[in-house]
Amino acid sequence: MNRSIWKGRSILVKKPWGSERVWGGLFSGKEIYIQKGNRTSLKFNKQKNEILYVQSGELFVEYADEQHFNDPVKNPAMNCTIKEGELLNVQAGCPYRLSAVEDCVLFEISDCSQQRDKVVIDDDYGRNTNTDSKFIFNPSRD
Repeated sequence: MNRSIWKGRSILVKKPWGSERVWGGLFSGKEIYIQKGNRTSLKFNKQKNEILYVQSGELFVEYADEQHFNDPVKNPAMNCTIKEGELLNVQAGCPYRLSAVEDCVLFEISDCSQQRDKVVIDDDYGRNTNTDSKFIFNPSRD
């Protein structure tokens, strides 16, 4: 086997809630900026596992495990707040949405860079969802 090192480049992707600087290689990653008062789509990944690390700011996170879709009463959606220095581990199949309590910068590192892995359930900005099913996702607000 011939191992090597190679150089890459990130790209900036504008989003209605902020922006993402995306890069890929052995792992893929993003530097994500979410403006205060905005939130991402409600989504899950079919195969991709992610770690979300908050560099600055504060996020309100709505999330559930994959069993939520089978029985939302028995497996209700939940929420938490994560702040600077904290992280969230998100396994494939688990839906989540990030809301910026204040301007927020976070880093996402994932174990694969599949472009079509994401399933969007709901979006505040009129972007298309890619699911035909009706999901129940109503986390209680503490």
